[in-house]
Amino acid sequence: MKTLANERILPQELTNRNCHASHCLPLGDGSVYAVWFEGTKEGNDDVCIWGSRRTPEGIWSAKKQLTEDDGIPHWNPVLLKIPDGTIFLFYKQGKPISRWYTMYLTSSDNCRSWSRPKELVPGDVGGRGPARNKAIILSNGWLLAPASSEDFLWSMFADISKDSGRTWAASERQNIFHQGETPATWYDRLLDRSPLRKKRGVIQPTFWESAPGHVHALMRSSEGRIYRAESIDYGQIWSRPEKTELPNNNSGIDAVRLPNGHVYLVYNPVDKNWGKRYPISLALSKDDGLSWTKVTDLEDGCGNSELSYPCIQYEDGYLYITYTRNRTNISFRILRP
Repeated sequence: MKTLANERILPQELTNRNCHASHCLPLGDGSVYAVWFEGTKEGNDDVCIWGSRRTPEGIWSAKKQLTEDDGIPHWNPVLLKIPDGTIFLFYKQGKPISRWYTMYLTSSDNCRSWSRPKELVPGDVGGRGPARNKAIILSNGWLLAPASSEDFLWSMFADISKDSGRTWAASERQNIFHQGETPATWYDRLLDRSPLRKKRGVIQPTFWESAPGHVHALMRSSEGRIYRAESIDYGQIWSRPEKTELPNNNSGIDAVRLPNGHVYLVYNPVDKNWGKRYPISLALSKDDGLSWTKVTDLEDGCGNSELSYPCIQYEDGYLYITYTRNRTNISFRILRP
């Protein structure tokens, strides 16, 4: 694994402001576009979506505010380019998280200009469209967005568009249940509001397709491990999530499948719920997620470091990675496997 770029997107560390939850998209012309949310603090009413372009020569443009400050916090931007060249920028809006609604912008000129925002599924709240990770284009042409909801019981699902993003339909939700517990008894325990019973389950899946219709998901969880699930009908029905060998600190993950079948995952290898968010590491699977080998630590971190919420993309032989660096900058890497 060779590192070709190791950069920070912002020229100076932020002070009195935070940035988080970045996403990136190689644009096919040697440039890369990156987005993130930024404001005085995550969840504050001044948080908006920002972006920057990296030229083929490796120069990042001055950051640009992409969404208006409308007194409602914006969250978790996600970029997707579809075959006709349209680029979607999805993001969440609102609070609390359980009442999020999903907005989107589009660009027809490789992220140089953007449309006015529209609601993805008008009137629907709770996490439609991409929760945090990239949507994928399936072999049948459908768009598959990795979605989740955070209302008492955390759960994952897929949002499916069969018409290039004009309309969306949600799959059934899936969650995890402990051995010997029924969904009803576990839900009852959640309602007692004790700290150990809050925010349990799986969210923020990342998807890849290994064969026509066969889609794999990895999920962040509250249980100290990454969970996995599969669908054999293009994401419409999912298996119940199962625990993997991979540690998870209840923080974001992301994966991408290469043309040779190798799957790369960026994650924090920490097996404690709400544990530290470092190091941030890269792992490899050659069997579509059944087993994993840690490749490298992208960055070690220490003390109060936060290296989190990665995005990983692949284009023309290169891996492109962004992640939060201490909430004061966004780190960017280009790797050649």
